[in-house]
Amino acid sequence: SQNKLVYVAYTSQDIGSYSLVVDEYSMNFSKVRNIIKIGGFPPNLIGGNLLFDSLGKLYLSVAVGDGTKGGAQNLNSLKGKILRLDTSKQKLEPEIVAYGIRNPWGVTIDSKNRMFILQCGDNSVEAVYLLNDLYSGIPVNLGWPVFEGSTRIRKEDPLMFNDVLVPIFEY
Repeated sequence: SQNKLVYVAYTSQDIGSYSLVVDEYSMNFSKVRNIIKIGGFPPNLIGGNLLFDSLGKLYLSVAVGDGTKGGAQNLNSLKGKILRLDTSKQKLEPEIVAYGIRNPWGVTIDSKNRMFILQCGDNSVEAVYLLNDLYSGIPVNLGWPVFEGSTRIRKEDPLMFNDVLVPIFEY
């Protein structure tokens, strides 16, 4: 909850696909407004973790949904991203904080506004990433689907290791 409002992320089923939805409610759970709806997901790899930083900005983790089709590297897509939303504004424009993400199943922000992202790998690597600066203005690339953690899985892709954020831990 933030400013006497409650934010809920959930999955809704559309005809033939699923959507990730975030709605804003008053404390008595009367719906105030829809914050965001991202459609076109298969029934898995959707995401939906919500959290606030110390400045009151809302973050939403969104899984890639489409496997290795490239949505995570596409900055015109909201899939495979960590998004920041300023809920104090009437018209919400999601800002991409991180991309190149497969399935961010755990995201947390510490008291220094550093974000830890727990990334579910596909075949071999689970990884933890640390974003030291949430307000750099430049989205950070975690490398999916070219890299799974620090392992390059698509050798033909031009994305280089020094262009992606290296995990602080992987197994």
